Amino acid sequence: MSDVAPQGVETTAPAGEAPAETNVDWEARYRAEVQERVAERERYKPVASAFQNLHPDDARAIQDFVKAYANGDTETATRWMIDNAKTLAGDKFNDFVSPQQEAAITQQAQLDGASQGLSPQQVEQMVNQRIEQFQQQQAQAYHEQQIEQTLVAHGYQPDSAIATAAIVAATKRPDLDLGAAIREVEDELLQRASAIAQRRAEAAQSMGAPTPTGVAGVSTAGREMSPRERALARLEANGI
Repeated sequence: MSDVAPQGVETTAPAGEAPAETNVDWEARYRAEVQERVAERERYKPVASAFQNLHPDDARAIQDFVKAYANGDTETATRWMIDNAKTLAGDKFNDFVSPQQEAAITQQAQLDGASQGLSPQQVEQMVNQRIEQFQQQQAQAYHEQQIEQTLVAHGYQPDSAIATAAIVAATKRPDLDLGAAIREVEDELLQRASAIAQRRAEAAQSMGAPTPTGVAGVSTAGREMSPRERALARLEANGI
């Protein structure tokens, strides 16, 4: 049998099979793949180094932020940054001034200083004073918001009498704990309410049998009540 294909018949690879590669420099291809893997390891080496010292929960939290940012979920990413910044900074969170805010304060101070004929040193002093004032305003607004949220969480309107009493009580505590102050005020109110109810019940029992007018006509001493005593008893019966 001849190995030569008959004349007029094409010798092609079967359908679905790629033709075998020829003249391939396998050594060069292997070296290129090695270089790609080395470059990839070098790329992620700083990430691995940073994550290896993190608590697993913190590492997962950062991964969630990265996923949200990579997927374009800016709302989740922004909320993550703000919440974690508050956790890290604590009470100093509102003391921070963003570069944009600082630039706006500086620009306005420079304009005001130029209009007033101030020296560069005086303008710099004005900038520092205004930044400090801005920080104080931010801190005050933050604390007011925290107070309002605490009062609402306990079921009180911030401008109510009990809320005011609780705020005053909190200022007298060494720890300034508003929640604890609210509980103290509530306990005192309950004690006062109980004492008032007890006093009225005792007064009602001491008035004797009621007359047709609804007010006892005999005092505890067994004598006829005077008009003044009956008037006082009527006021007491009506809770006045």
